[in-house]
Amino acid sequence: MLGLFSIYISFFTIDKLEIQNIDVELHVNGDNAYEYIRDQLDIGYRIPGTEERKNCAIYFISKFQEIESNFTYILHNFTTHSTECQNVLFKLNQNYGNIIILGAHYDSRAKATKDPNPLNRSYPVPGANDGASGCAVLIELARVFYQRRINLSCQVWFLFFDAEDQGRDNAYGIDNWGWCEGSKAFVDEINSFYNSETENLDCMILLDMVGGENLRFIKEQYSTSSLLDELFAVGRRLGYTEQFPSNPTTASIMDDHQAFVNIGIPSADLIINFWDNPHWPYHHTTQDNLTHISNVSLEITGKTVEQFIYNNYLNNTANTYKGNYPWHENINILNLELVIFLIGILSICGVVIAVIYFKRKDTYNEETHLS
Repeated sequence: MLGLFSIYISFFTIDKLEIQNIDVELHVNGDNAYEYIRDQLDIGYRIPGTEERKNCAIYFISKFQEIESNFTYILHNFTTHSTECQNVLFKLNQNYGNIIILGAHYDSRAKATKDPNPLNRSYPVPGANDGASGCAVLIELARVFYQRRINLSCQVWFLFFDAEDQGRDNAYGIDNWGWCEGSKAFVDEINSFYNSETENLDCMILLDMVGGENLRFIKEQYSTSSLLDELFAVGRRLGYTEQFPSNPTTASIMDDHQAFVNIGIPSADLIINFWDNPHWPYHHTTQDNLTHISNVSLEITGKTVEQFIYNNYLNNTANTYKGNYPWHENINILNLELVIFLIGILSICGVVIAVIYFKRKDTYNEETHLS
């Protein structure tokens, strides 16, 4: 991942939603997802505009065609500052009009700008967690959902974004590029990918850095709160209380879900603290490799999303699940900058009031003395 974020606070926000997951067997396999990460790293550095990036898109197509030889896919080509880029979209259950988007970025960063060794900062980032992990979970979810597709009352999109991770960080960035170029380009043309008269985009769930050791998700503030809270509640009901903490770190992350939020699609970002995390300090370094990937983290992420989809979209007359659908409610915590600003304003007001009070008191005392 990724770019700019707000100063963060830890705040007790989760566990307000009491839910009961429906009883269904989950099939996401973390070992499978781990191998999909290995495959992506074997391709090489998936930097926009390179042959490795093209080969990675071809790899995704091959994996989906292993699931179903005629799996529907669309290549979304776009150009960012003369660099040819490509998002890859796969569609499952197109006979349904309500669409759930599952997304991840697949490009890896061109330079390891945060590497503790200055000599390594001109080298590329392997991108095992930052990019490949989310993509690996998408492939595994596609395999699992395909097997249950006739029992799902929704269309599922698996969307792989290019050109997410090349913005400016520690004085480096591809010239004139921002973060999340692929998702912005996709949303700019989103009407080309579905029929808004007969189809509805229910929600978008983004997976970013979901495979590292010591997985612990944050309460991301651009996310639609009712959707993210439900994902947290689902994960906690599955027993993943460390990964979905009741007192999560809170921060606003510029990520691929934001473009969808901006056009009114409920969206959530499952992402870790990547900027100040002693348990996973490898963001934008050459150490973001397979050594620090956890099969367990991959499986926890995948099973949480799998359960969430079944809760809301499994065709079962006994399914009485009640979550937050349609996820329109969005109540997020004030970020720390605004809190500090308000405290500053109140402090200034307090000083002004105190000055006025003591001036009036002095004037009163003088008048009393003169009288």
